[in-house]
Amino acid sequence: MDERRTRRSQDPYRALCLQLEHSRVQGELDAVVVAIDNGLLVAGAGERTVCEALGAVAPLMSSASFTGRLPGALEGQSVDVREVSLDGDTVYVASVGRRAGDEWLQQSIVGMRRILGYAPPSETQLLIN
Repeated sequence: MDERRTRRSQDPYRALCLQLEHSRVQGELDAVVVAIDNGLLVAGAGERTVCEALGAVAPLMSSASFTGRLPGALEGQSVDVREVSLDGDTVYVASVGRRAGDEWLQQSIVGMRRILGYAPPSETQLLIN
């Protein structure tokens, strides 16, 4: 069996960052992140300031009532956010770029679950497009 992944790591954090970077590059996105409910960045791929801004607003944007302004680093871009439950805890997988990143978010969610040892994803809901 041929191994399709050329860059890998046994360290879960590094493996997650590599997976997010693959999605970012393939989707031609500026950043892809995983954040927790208080906006702290768990892992990201892309320019650090963009990742931090995206992680900070991802939980806020998951609310249907979000009417706030996006940070300058994200303005004018397509921002996609998915809320994912991992054993009762909620994490947010988000992307920002010139085009929609939904396909690449789904790939990132599948990769995140595999890397962190969670079961295959149940139906995830697109929150922002």
